Amino acid sequence: MPQNDSLLDRIIQQIDSGNLKMPVYDPVALKLQEAIANKTEDILEIEQLVLSDQVAAAEVLRAANSPFFCGLSPVRTIRNAIVRLGTQQMRRLVILVSERAKYKAHNPDIHRMLLELWRHASTTALASQWLSKRLRSTGIEEICFIGGLLHDIGKLVILRAMDQIKESETNIPAVSQEVLTSVLQTAHCALGYRLLMSWNVPPIYCQIARDHHNEDFLEDLPLAIVRLANAGSRKLGLGLDPNPSMDLSATPEVEMLQIGDKLLSELEAMIEEHLLIAA
Repeated sequence: MPQNDSLLDRIIQQIDSGNLKMPVYDPVALKLQEAIANKTEDILEIEQLVLSDQVAAAEVLRAANSPFFCGLSPVRTIRNAIVRLGTQQMRRLVILVSERAKYKAHNPDIHRMLLELWRHASTTALASQWLSKRLRSTGIEEICFIGGLLHDIGKLVILRAMDQIKESETNIPAVSQEVLTSVLQTAHCALGYRLLMSWNVPPIYCQIARDHHNEDFLEDLPLAIVRLANAGSRKLGLGLDPNPSMDLSATPEVEMLQIGDKLLSELEAMIEEHLLIAA
């Protein structure tokens, strides 16, 4: 497929040139991560950090009042939201707020694709976290959350690069949706892996980006959890390649994780609730 190869070559050149523009990491999210990593449990300090960012404050209140966190009474203050959610969950929500800024484009068609990709990535992150907790997999909730968030970073990079190419090369021939979709499907795992490795991201996240569609994947617990959360999200119609007809019970991840029909039904219900947070 010469058209696919040509487009992929241009995208790789855009990435390798160092000119790919990705928004910088949100300083509020960074400070909040540092506070919690340093074992700071001072609710006042965390409250002040969240209140310094209007978007973060709104997202925290929305999450605290969502069905996922089973609030019986409405939460109206950031302090009460921190108490309900806990500091670790607060940090994850602020990470989501920060990451969302990367899923934007100048080209309206690519922007719409990025919005759908964001819904899928953020929902997969939350569902992965929920699954790890539900399976009582101690100590890997954070890994599963970040792994779910980064699993499709290859698609993000392809679309961001394509947006910049369209902006800078005004005389380029139009790229068909079919060609772009083909490149997204065939190249995103390898590109995601390559990018995360170049950023010196911990190997587990590089592996998840590379192997989340690999039929011969290693029986690694975080990878299996992210793969199942990814499949559940696609089954509910999310992402750039939704698959509503997918039978989750027939996936190798279900067998490996020893998940029954009841837990699968709970997973689908929780993904729908997660949408209230991730949308």
